[in-house]
Amino acid sequence: MAPVYAHEGPFKLLESPLFRLRKEDPSINLTDDESLYIASEMCTVHNLIVRGLNSIYLQAPHIKPADEKDFTEYMDLWCILVNTHHHEEETYFFPWVEELTGEKGLMAGNLEQHKAFHGGLEHFMDYVADLQAGKEKYDGKKVLELIDSFGQVLTEHLGDEIPTLLGLNKYSAIFTGENSLKKKMDTMGKDAMGSVSLSKLAVMFANIDVEYEGGLWKSWPPAPGFIKLLLRYIFYALNNNETRFGACDKHGRLQPLYAVADKD
Repeated sequence: MAPVYAHEGPFKLLESPLFRLRKEDPSINLTDDESLYIASEMCTVHNLIVRGLNSIYLQAPHIKPADEKDFTEYMDLWCILVNTHHHEEETYFFPWVEELTGEKGLMAGNLEQHKAFHGGLEHFMDYVADLQAGKEKYDGKKVLELIDSFGQVLTEHLGDEIPTLLGLNKYSAIFTGENSLKKKMDTMGKDAMGSVSLSKLAVMFANIDVEYEGGLWKSWPPAPGFIKLLLRYIFYALNNNETRFGACDKHGRLQPLYAVADKD
């Protein structure tokens, strides 16, 4: 059987607005338009989530008993990533945008989409927590059923949010100086990274593909170089029990998924 990779589905990765525009005009830069910056960077975050979800979905039916505990931890770390991301949006970013623009409800569509997949996602997270507590037995089929209950709605939302962010360009006169969209996005990213341990961040790095869109995002995320080196080459290895299930190797290149049918 041919190797299986997380970018193959079932959920589709997003094409960033910057990559799409550069097909027509290679000179376009992220600095040209702050809404382009945050929309394109948000795509990298969302693709990290999608790769993680695909890696869980594709491997779940093939997890051997000896690997169940580690895979459960991997699933839990994905849940933490999604939870942290949506908490930052709902608590800080969406209200901030509406306050500055003076348009109450501007981000309401995104919040409604959060609610649409929240129930299914919560059931999945509860199941993972019960696995960790020994209250449930691992069942790959159940993992798929739970993801099927929210995965499509979640990933559609991840795509739908990008045009909303691009639309903030009409308020460019407002988002300047200390209220820069880029500054807010960078602050949110630092807060999110600072809220989890280096071990958990290393597992996040296991789903960042540095070669995606021709290497356009090879320097992402915008963190100090030595921190990224620590995560990729030290903490990635220290947390191999979990990172082995990731979409990418320690160099950030796509790797064949660890648990697939031909290993049964």
